Amino acid sequence: MKTGADLVVVGAGPAGSAAAAWAARGGRDVLVIDSAGFPRDKACGDGLTPRAIAELERLGLGRWLAGRIRHHGLRMSGFGGEVEIAWPGPSFPAHSSAVARTELDERIRKVAEECGARMLLGSKVVAAHHDSSRKVISVSLADGTEVGCGQLVVADGARSSLGRKLGRRWHQETVYGIAARGYLTTERADDPWLTSHLELRSPDGAVLPGYGWIFPLGNGEVNIGVGALSTTKRPAELALRPLMSYYTDLHRDEWGFPGEPRRWRRRCCRWAARFREWPGRIGC
Repeated sequence: MKTGADLVVVGAGPAGSAAAAWAARGGRDVLVIDSAGFPRDKACGDGLTPRAIAELERLGLGRWLAGRIRHHGLRMSGFGGEVEIAWPGPSFPAHSSAVARTELDERIRKVAEECGARMLLGSKVVAAHHDSSRKVISVSLADGTEVGCGQLVVADGARSSLGRKLGRRWHQETVYGIAARGYLTTERADDPWLTSHLELRSPDGAVLPGYGWIFPLGNGEVNIGVGALSTTKRPAELALRPLMSYYTDLHRDEWGFPGEPRRWRRRCCRWAARFREWPGRIGC
């Protein structure tokens, strides 16, 4: 494999792979590098909003999406009330969907590959090197290989280690989110609404600054999860596994859940994260 490219993209998730696909379609020589092998799992609710559907269709995945579940909108409940809110259109499609990240991320990655982007998976970028004008001209891999680049896209996630090394700085008041999700079988896996319970309570009855969700996947399963906000002044000191179990039990009869969630994963990340600056010329 060539040890350089006109455009190097670090991160083969949806953002990185989509950027790589569009750049390759535009005639750029693109190399995508990711430390993980694919397909790989991610802690996520798996929901695809109408805006996401529109972007996937622009990428050429309309026919692939046509075989997936379609949701009319959001079903939100809490504090004694429930409302179903349909997606409005017409600026975006009037439906949403949900696809497990093991499938979604791999399909978008393959689009980039089909467009001509080269892939280097299972290799971690550990450093970036600048010229005298502070423009990134190469990156180093964990095995010592140096990869030249004309331009660099950093898309390795909210906890980007490369971003930190390049000088990304976060607002001190940033709100964090902690969440956990799992999968459960149910006869309601084709329910046409993304369900959110805005009244999230702990097992002892305390109201928590978060919500729970049940997103039907249309394949016999739902993605079920809980999440809460956390700040420096009000940290969310939650035991996520007991909370997930309690939330599951609250909705077990309604949804016919047979046991405990499988493929349980948790995540802590910045919520609506904003950065102060990217020093130097590091993007395209």
